[in-house]
Amino acid sequence: MAIEVVDSHHHLWSLSPSNPTKYTWLKPVSEGGASGHFAGNIELLKQNYLLNDYLRDTTNPSCRLIKSVHVQAEADDPIEEVKFLEQVSNGNSGGFPHGIVAHANLTSPELPKLLETYTRNYPRVKGVRQLLNWSTKDSRLSMTDRGDYLTDKTWLEGFQLLTSYSLSFDFHVYPTQMIDASKVARQYPNAILILDHCGLPGDDRNDFNSWKEGMKHMAEQSNVICKLSGLVMFNHAWSKELFAPYILECLRLFTPKRCMFGSNFPVDRLHITYEELVNVYRDIAENDAGLSKDELELIFKHNAIKTYRL
Repeated sequence: MAIEVVDSHHHLWSLSPSNPTKYTWLKPVSEGGASGHFAGNIELLKQNYLLNDYLRDTTNPSCRLIKSVHVQAEADDPIEEVKFLEQVSNGNSGGFPHGIVAHANLTSPELPKLLETYTRNYPRVKGVRQLLNWSTKDSRLSMTDRGDYLTDKTWLEGFQLLTSYSLSFDFHVYPTQMIDASKVARQYPNAILILDHCGLPGDDRNDFNSWKEGMKHMAEQSNVICKLSGLVMFNHAWSKELFAPYILECLRLFTPKRCMFGSNFPVDRLHITYEELVNVYRDIAENDAGLSKDELELIFKHNAIKTYRL
């Protein structure tokens, strides 16, 4: 039976020259674009991924997409990206995407103006994300310019300002950073916090126990919600057997009340179809974890609606 889905994590981009929203990382290498990505062949990402592409991917017998949340895709200008997404939302009868997680560098002197603009002019902006994942083992896995943001005084002041606007924050961090991230969560118990991609278990793929330990620190903070997403980025030759230990541990630590499904399309699309993704996550949750119909609906629908105020 098809399950209703609210996708808590996907991306869209138009690389048309006429689109004011630019993405340097998606340009050809000769023009300063990225030469690689741990998710797979980056050249396959350097093409338009528009709403119609996304809706085509999500149309299948196993699920019915009812709402979605777009998460910032490292556009050069975050305001232009939000404008583009608002136009997309206003231009389709389904209202996709219904929520936007925009970019903000919490150390930027422009942060107050940016947050004011988001909340005043763009009602679909429900939260922000700043990529913070920093690897001391492999620089190719780092997606930020430094590894100390979570303890930086200016960043923490920016985080405090963010919470005053009632915007959520998506943590995009590795397990080695979770002690610091959990301290931030504990310091701001009323903040709405989301842990992206099952806590990015890719910094050291062979150290499951270290990942579990980091996740334990995050799960102890009751204001942190875990996205069941992004596992394909680190497991290109995916299988249920590979995913199950991570999904089951996330469900054990956070419980179904604090987990939600996200596709991470088109990034995870490099190696899996939308139907395969929904089915393997559902299979693990339903048959391995033994979740009830109501608990499945929390993960695939209700938690995202509540977390992102859709």
